[in-house]
Amino acid sequence: MKIRRLLVFTLLILISFACSKQDIVNDTVCGVINPVTNLPWLKEFTVKMQKGDYGDCSRCVMYLEKYKSRDILVVENFPDNCVLCEVRECDGTYVKFKDFEENQSFMNSLRKDIIIWKYKI
Repeated sequence: MKIRRLLVFTLLILISFACSKQDIVNDTVCGVINPVTNLPWLKEFTVKMQKGDYGDCSRCVMYLEKYKSRDILVVENFPDNCVLCEVRECDGTYVKFKDFEENQSFMNSLRKDIIIWKYKI
């Protein structure tokens, strides 16, 4: 009986650690609290992604990243790789990289630890 309780306790601890790594952030991002609601372009963009206006977005995730000390929003359609990525500034414009190498360097440095939005089933 003690072994069973220990296993259940251990399993609960592991599940809590696994689930707590990537929580959707409602903190200040791009100068506003809860950016998905309070940045008009982002609200419209996420509603369209949720509705499927940009194609199948059932695995879409938007992360907050830092680039040259600025908040940058990165959308990935397939979170394991950047098949259909969008990298945007806080005003909704696309981030402009000086060349392919800078773009690749940025993509390789993604931490993906702060989720701003993800598709809701």
